[in-house]
Amino acid sequence: MKSTKHSARVVGALIALTSVSMAASVMTDSVMAAPEPPTIAALFKADVVVGADMWDTVPRIMSLTLNFTDIIGVPGADSKDQSTAKAAVVAAGGAWSNIRAEACSTKPTQISHTTAVSPEQYYGVTGLAGVHNTDVVQVQMSWPVLPSSMNPTDFKITLNNGTVAPAISATVMPNFEYNERSVLILNGEFGNRLPKSDPAARYPAKVEIVADATPMMLVGPGGRLASAVGLTMTNDKTPYDTQSANPELWTGPRVIAAKITRMSTLGEGGPKPVSKNLLPNDGVAMFGKKAAQFRVRMLTVGGALSPNGVRGLYPTDYRNYFRLVARDSKGRLIPLVEAGRTYSIDGNSITVVGLADLGKKQKTYDECYQEDSENQIDIILSGSAVAAQRIAILEIPADGGGYLPLYNDGGPGNSPTPGVVYTAKSPRHSANIINGLVDPMRTTFNTARMTGSS
Repeated sequence: MKSTKHSARVVGALIALTSVSMAASVMTDSVMAAPEPPTIAALFKADVVVGADMWDTVPRIMSLTLNFTDIIGVPGADSKDQSTAKAAVVAAGGAWSNIRAEACSTKPTQISHTTAVSPEQYYGVTGLAGVHNTDVVQVQMSWPVLPSSMNPTDFKITLNNGTVAPAISATVMPNFEYNERSVLILNGEFGNRLPKSDPAARYPAKVEIVADATPMMLVGPGGRLASAVGLTMTNDKTPYDTQSANPELWTGPRVIAAKITRMSTLGEGGPKPVSKNLLPNDGVAMFGKKAAQFRVRMLTVGGALSPNGVRGLYPTDYRNYFRLVARDSKGRLIPLVEAGRTYSIDGNSITVVGLADLGKKQKTYDECYQEDSENQIDIILSGSAVAAQRIAILEIPADGGGYLPLYNDGGPGNSPTPGVVYTAKSPRHSANIINGLVDPMRTTFNTARMTGSS
């Protein structure tokens, strides 16, 4: 039976990295012992929104996506016996990457191998018990949500066959930082792994924000609140569809928006049990204040981005997956292909430094590198403000020319199991960059005491 979930890599990361002490549920003859109260679930309902990005001038739903299915709440996924854990994950349709210990600077852990998590691990982060093999839907808002106002009853999800599928959980996790909060993750029975050509295929086709006892509110300019009730969005894609030979038609995760601003650390941080082992990961922490002058923040839908679904992105991965394009005063397009190379735009210099808002800075990066696995990634730049004004497009080439595709947490890992249907690759696509150099389009709402925050 299915129940609830959200981003797999970050749930596993929280369990492994925060050292939260939880009592495991004990299964005896199908009777579950009552688990202890959750440790950190309530932290993500605090109304602390600081310097959070707005992605439009009006409140709206930007996208609705089925991210992946079945791999949250896998009994045995956290077994200390690796062969037992692998067997459980593979049986659930999850990826298990083979990692050589000598290839890592740290000891491989569960989250080095898989995005699947056990019911007990999920409970430790969310307070939700009885989670078994379930689905995640991402609803992307143009403004950040007021966390305390968001509940499962705010959402009406209609599947492609007309069935209404109730959400049983709604959270901002894994987007836990105070300057994020516009990505909403819903849990419930929302789909399967059949292609659209199969009449039995199921995926979310529509989401509506409906009125409940505590209507969902969004935080707009100047911290003013706006009701989200009545907003709707449709969807006609599934990441489990039969994939075209044309990379532009792949149905995996994508970048829906991008914005360039001057570098700022406003709102970087989150509840300490989470942030102490994942942060700081901002541009200044990664590359230094002198180098981190500008930030192109991308917003992803359809899941967090990963090279194979399990491995985290590295701060050095810009050349493999992303390409900024500038437009000079004569309308000519200038691709910024390489990080560390200085490009001239109308005689003004700009350099891509690297990626941030991933994991902590390390001397080297390998398959055991842990990043925060959420829906914002920053491209850090240094150079002239005049040149920065000319950054116009973010491209995700996805294939060819030395570029590689990206996956969400339902991807195949480095050792896919034959016959298992994993989520699709990211399509070849691009996003026009919002110019936030004068007006960064950020908002703050902070009535909660920031107890336990960094």
